[in-house]
Amino acid sequence: MNKYVFKRHDSIFFSFFPVEKRRLGRRLGKEAEVEHVGSTAVRGLGGKNILDIVVGIRSGRPLRIKDKLESLGYTFLPNSGTKTRRFFTREAVYKKKKINIHLHLVRMNGIDWKEMVAFRDYLSDDRDALEEYVAVKKKAAKIAKGDKKRYMELKDKFIKRAIKKAFKERGWRLRRS
Repeated sequence: MNKYVFKRHDSIFFSFFPVEKRRLGRRLGKEAEVEHVGSTAVRGLGGKNILDIVVGIRSGRPLRIKDKLESLGYTFLPNSGTKTRRFFTREAVYKKKKINIHLHLVRMNGIDWKEMVAFRDYLSDDRDALEEYVAVKKKAAKIAKGDKKRYMELKDKFIKRAIKKAFKERGWRLRRS
């Protein structure tokens, strides 16, 4: 299966995310903040139709949070994250539809958190940028033909430029912390 494809936006993600956010919130409590990010968080964007969730931890207890996420059915993929971002997956069924979830566990207000949230907000607020990114994603999916590395490279220039603009608008510094 080629997962690097472009599918039309499906509004089911807007109704499912609050359900999953409540489920996560009950288990994680005040230790974390939960946000809907990625393509499904931006009305009209489209993409792979995977629900991306970022969980920002307020204190430095990633192993404790990891155990809680695993108790909710999330699978930790140790080789898919980065030094500052832990990656989990889960499949859910909602309204008889299978939903693939990618969960990114990061430091609250760290660079990963800021980039994901700022990029989402930038695309949600700027219709021209959204339309440009739709074109970039469609072209990347067509050219990459399932090659993840190539797909990401083709989107990278736009994403970096958009995040830089989003940070500037918020008065944030663009640097790794």
